[in-house]
Amino acid sequence: MPDYGHPLHFGTFIQPSAAQPELTVTLAERSEQLGYDLVTFQDHPYQPAYLDTWTLMTWVAARTSRIHLASNVLNLPLRPPAVTARAAASLDLLSAGRFDLGLGAGGFWDAIEAMGGRRLSPGQAVDALDEAIDVIRGIWAEGEQAPLRVDGEYYRVHGAKRGPAPAHDIPIWVGAYKPRMLRLAGRKADGWLPSLPYLKPGDLQASNQIIDEAARAAGRDPAEIERLLNISGQFSATGRGLLDGPPEQWVDDLLPLVLDDGISTLIVMADDPETMQRFAEQVMPPLREAVGRERAARAARGTGLAGADRPAALAAPVRSAAALARRRDGIDYDGLPASLAAAAVEPGDFGYARVRSTYMRGGAPGLVLRVTSVAQVAAALAFARDQAGVAMAVRSGGHGISGRSTNDGGIVIDVSALNTIEIMDEATRRVRLGPGARWMDVAAALAPHGWALSSGDYGGVGVGHPRGRRELRDRHLVRVRGRRGR
Repeated sequence: MPDYGHPLHFGTFIQPSAAQPELTVTLAERSEQLGYDLVTFQDHPYQPAYLDTWTLMTWVAARTSRIHLASNVLNLPLRPPAVTARAAASLDLLSAGRFDLGLGAGGFWDAIEAMGGRRLSPGQAVDALDEAIDVIRGIWAEGEQAPLRVDGEYYRVHGAKRGPAPAHDIPIWVGAYKPRMLRLAGRKADGWLPSLPYLKPGDLQASNQIIDEAARAAGRDPAEIERLLNISGQFSATGRGLLDGPPEQWVDDLLPLVLDDGISTLIVMADDPETMQRFAEQVMPPLREAVGRERAARAARGTGLAGADRPAALAAPVRSAAALARRRDGIDYDGLPASLAAAAVEPGDFGYARVRSTYMRGGAPGLVLRVTSVAQVAAALAFARDQAGVAMAVRSGGHGISGRSTNDGGIVIDVSALNTIEIMDEATRRVRLGPGARWMDVAAALAPHGWALSSGDYGGVGVGHPRGRRELRDRHLVRVRGRRGR
């Protein structure tokens, strides 16, 4: 069975108890402290014993700094998709790209109807979820000029304005068990999220097959769909069954789920701090090591991973067939160094609309490299040199009156992230600026010193320089009379 090759991640599944709200938040904070990648909450808006999941996730996002948050899974019948899309994008922007969206078609219909939701049959619920995904992704497509129109049976959007775009490409995970929902996951979802206690032996393999077949029929690589799994168990001195034993047995039980069933994110269903800690300290590290060793061994044997030409270690995101078809001639995309994979934005990728053009000029580059270090700049330049006949441009602040910081079909090296402003010598008023800094940022950094720079540029203009930095000496800076900091 397949290993889709996604990086291994771990999460927690916390009950959103309204009886002890601070404990619920503390468990989420503890998840981050223990090194989990993800904290998730079930969503039952009709359950008065639970906190509202959306409110809880917003609160937890403000109390944490690194961990991702997700619904596991969001109750769609009581969450209008257009509003959900804007709420998701807002939370993602506020949390610096830490929100992931799990969606469910609904199931407790008496309770849903009691809360004002529309009762649907199982088939109707799947169709409604199908339409909702289109609405949500349509709202997020801020770069599209035309207003969003979806004329569905269950959700109609007639000319809604798009945006805001989220901070990162929010994955949509679908909680699914039946064939029709599994086929929907294969066609449209970014991930499949079932719970192990609800699966019978063989269900993982059979469900993966349905998802993979649906993905191929839709022109997708099955590896585009991440496989997540909620798991539960208990630690005991001796092995008594699946995920019921010492930590080393947990590692042995979970290893085939990753390597043979394609699961790449394991989410522990436990509100017990001790279980969370033992899993984080005694299961996560050895399981990562075991997966790494076996993947390396399989690569050495040439057995490879599932999907279309998947590499042994995924440095770059899995791109859809539609995105691959938009690649431009002359660029060796597959030859991009691993050090630049995370920096690469291609036509069809999330965020391409933001980087294709400048403030003043439109463009359609074949590849944008959003570098974040000097080493990446050097690697990007070396890669661009090797692309014979392909245009190259460098973008700093993104104003670009001349149009030379973008192109059509070429490579753009985007240095906007290299935006440091460093006071080198206060006595001589020497300042070093990174190539991605903008004049408004420079002004803000100089103001506390009572300094100003005699630049006539608009604040959003970049200070980019051919040498990659500028050093501003005494003659460039003047002291502002009056109070410091004005």
